[in-house]
Amino acid sequence: MKNLVIIFVLLLTLVCCTSEADRERMRALLDRADSMNSAYIPLTDGIDSLLLDATRFYDRHGTADQQVRAHYLLGCAYRDMGEAPAALQSYQDAIDRADTLSADCDYKQLCRVYAQMAQIFYEQGLYRQELVHIDLSVKCALKGKDTLAALMSYEQESQAYRNLNMPDSLLYICEHASQLYRKYGYTRYAAIALVGTLSTLVYRQEFDKVRKYMQIYEAESGFFDSHGNIQKGREVYYRIKGLYFLNTNVLDSAEYHFRKELRDGKDFNNQNAGAKGLTELYQRLHQLDSAAKYSLYAYDMNDSMYARRATKDIERIQGMYNYTRHQEIAHKESQNATKANIRFLISLVVLLIVFLVASWLYIARRKVIENLEQTASELHQIKVDNYLLKQDVVANQQQITDNEKRIKKLESKLGKYGKLVFFGSEKIDNNLKLSPNYQQIEEFAYKGQKLSDSDWDNIRNLVSEYYPGFYDFLLSHLKIDTIEYHICLLLRLHFKAGEIANMLGVTPPYISKTSTEMMANLYGKKGSSKELSKELGKIN
Repeated sequence: MKNLVIIFVLLLTLVCCTSEADRERMRALLDRADSMNSAYIPLTDGIDSLLLDATRFYDRHGTADQQVRAHYLLGCAYRDMGEAPAALQSYQDAIDRADTLSADCDYKQLCRVYAQMAQIFYEQGLYRQELVHIDLSVKCALKGKDTLAALMSYEQESQAYRNLNMPDSLLYICEHASQLYRKYGYTRYAAIALVGTLSTLVYRQEFDKVRKYMQIYEAESGFFDSHGNIQKGREVYYRIKGLYFLNTNVLDSAEYHFRKELRDGKDFNNQNAGAKGLTELYQRLHQLDSAAKYSLYAYDMNDSMYARRATKDIERIQGMYNYTRHQEIAHKESQNATKANIRFLISLVVLLIVFLVASWLYIARRKVIENLEQTASELHQIKVDNYLLKQDVVANQQQITDNEKRIKKLESKLGKYGKLVFFGSEKIDNNLKLSPNYQQIEEFAYKGQKLSDSDWDNIRNLVSEYYPGFYDFLLSHLKIDTIEYHICLLLRLHFKAGEIANMLGVTPPYISKTSTEMMANLYGKKGSSKELSKELGKIN
């Protein structure tokens, strides 16, 4: 029974578990996707289908944190393909699989999930939803003891407030975030957070703050070289600085920065902002030709920006509402999951049935064998007893008769299978040859030593124990303790003519002659000692 339980556990392990190679392959896939995502390399070109396989794998075989990670990266792949609904669904799946009641829950990973959801809501213009998910991202970062991530998420709220036209909230978030960054030693981030306030502060004409924050930003952000040039891609700062000088009547500095933005910032936003700044500057200087020139240029930029914005809006709408591919993938994933679950359940049921049937067969077989062993033991003992009783047939006639009736019943109960297993010639012969008494007689035969009376007692005991039925045959055909009787005993015990001659103290020809005569008397046919031994060997 113990072996069956072990087999069942092993089979269940094969059904429910996977190889280490599979786990290593999935780990490597997630590590690769994570590295690409961290390096801002788009998760496209088929990696989404691989990540689908990974999510299915970890949903069946992974921990809660592994499942969160797999679904998060799948969401990032959908994000990079512009499929906002699929990305949001994957991020939500990641959140649903998080075990927040566990002491070792990976809150840092959850922070990333909520932050990505907030970014999608920002890109879709759903700023209230963005704020909700930024707040959740901050909470997870704090639970994960990741202060920097919490502050960076908190700072992102300023984006939503800018687009919701809530300048007071925008200023509060930026300034408060800057204070917190500085408090925890993130000086560079503290400086960067202040740049979000500058446009609003210029509009409010709080120029002292603007000047102070610009000095901090330029000194501590790390975005400026030794000549005061800002890092490529951040040239919009020149417009903010130009507006500051324009509104504080330092017009030559204002012109310098607007032109610098036009020169260094080649994208539409910078070209448009620089042109607008110069337009406003030349209007204030009453240089109408120059104002008209840059106004027309800004108008052209506005047209281009409008066209680009329209294209992006179409892409955004398509990304938000074109569910076709997402639905196909979800439907396919659902079908695959259903099929996998069905296969698993069928395998489990079959395995359970096999285990139950095997257990029943094992128990039933064990009971049958125990009954057969008990029957065989009783039958053997009665046959031995009967042999002893037949030494005095007259005195023991009734007991012999009762025993023979019992023998027939036991043989019937034992059946062919039981007789073959417990009383088959091969089985009996093997047991005989393992007996110490037989091995002693065998040693005498090997040495050519004549047998003593005690040796003959040993032989009779061996025959009565292993071949009790053989005595019935001998007693009905031969006189006890004659030379023929002894030859038959030794032939039945598988000794050869030469060995028998030595053990009886006669010559081999005598054994051959006597065997030929007994063959004729017992079986009515000619034959040597070998043929006689073969015939006698059929009697147990």
